[in-house]
Amino acid sequence: MLVPPRRVSRRTHAKTAALPPQENAWTEYAQAIADLGREAGPEWLREPTSTAELTADQRAYLARHAEALAHLRAGSTRPRFEYFEEAPTVVTPVPDLQLLRHLAELAAAEARRLHDAGDPAAALELEAVAYHYGTDLAQLDAGLLLPITAAGCRRSAAAALFASLGKDAPAASFARAARAVASEDSRMPTAWQATDSEWRLIDRTVEDDFLSTSTGPDGPSAFRLRVYASFLGQHDAVLEEARPLLESWDFPGLLEMDERVLSALRARAAPWRSFLLVDSMAARITVGVVAPLGRPARLLYADRANGAAFQVLAACRAYQVAHGRLPADPPPALGEAGLRWPLDVATRRPVGYRLEGDHATAWLAGFDGRDDGGRAPYLDLVQATITPGTDLVYRLGEMPPTLRMRSASGRASDQP
Repeated sequence: MLVPPRRVSRRTHAKTAALPPQENAWTEYAQAIADLGREAGPEWLREPTSTAELTADQRAYLARHAEALAHLRAGSTRPRFEYFEEAPTVVTPVPDLQLLRHLAELAAAEARRLHDAGDPAAALELEAVAYHYGTDLAQLDAGLLLPITAAGCRRSAAAALFASLGKDAPAASFARAARAVASEDSRMPTAWQATDSEWRLIDRTVEDDFLSTSTGPDGPSAFRLRVYASFLGQHDAVLEEARPLLESWDFPGLLEMDERVLSALRARAAPWRSFLLVDSMAARITVGVVAPLGRPARLLYADRANGAAFQVLAACRAYQVAHGRLPADPPPALGEAGLRWPLDVATRRPVGYRLEGDHATAWLAGFDGRDDGGRAPYLDLVQATITPGTDLVYRLGEMPPTLRMRSASGRASDQP
């Protein structure tokens, strides 16, 4: 069999020039994380909007970490964010993910204290800062890990923002928060972008592990080069098949593909195919690194849904404060807030809205991709399963079902 010569070029890991510290938001966020790491995070911090009033001990905890909040605010003013100074692999050390989420939760709790102290404008501003921080974390060359972590941090901020819609605040503050969320949502990677980043990270990891180990002075053997080339072909073929489904946020299509592709890869890696040694070995590697694509995409969609629904309802709340009534349709309120009617990426249509008496409701189609009128709310974000007939429903003045806090066991399943 013909084999390529050993001098075949290998992929190189593109490196980025390190950001000057004064421009890098991580310079500040790292100091905030270090401050939080001085003591264990309390359990109540995960549910700052669920208690009637902050206790003296809770307020004391917030006071002890004023420095972390100062660094969070300072980081949000930096023009760029970069944690990894070069393209990472699976074994590249990452920051403490629990502490990253903890910082967003701290900001939400401090915003609650500001509300209680009678400063709703400052509370909304801090909640928007926490949302910005979450978006910053979604560094695109880091695979799915940081975008999913970012979505978790944004979820904490979004819960606080939705809680604020049920409280009094100036119309300008609600409108400003809506614009801030719209700006951050435009920076968040799509399901396709995040998954493509994951594929590149896996490619780099396999290259390092398979080609850079046990090599002689001439580099990796011709056999290893052929196996790696076969792996790249198989691995990238999966991504290319998934691309139109990811770009259109087609969750039923992704579910069907996940089941079919995994079965096909397992068959290709079966022992009886070992006579096709190169392709069979490459298939075994591919089976080991290809994870289902649907659930991460659904979690990223839920994150986008939170932002889109908040824009609509915050604009309508600002309109209500300014005019004494809620709008029958969103365009007047969105126009006054300086926003366009956000789209549901699953349907490519404007987010649903209706006014029933003095109750405003926004909704998105949800994971089945069908707009069912926003009547049956989707409840199970832990598993993020596709449940026909349900939508992601958001009612003004209520915590959305997908943002309500759950039991400790439920939260453990939802960690990024």
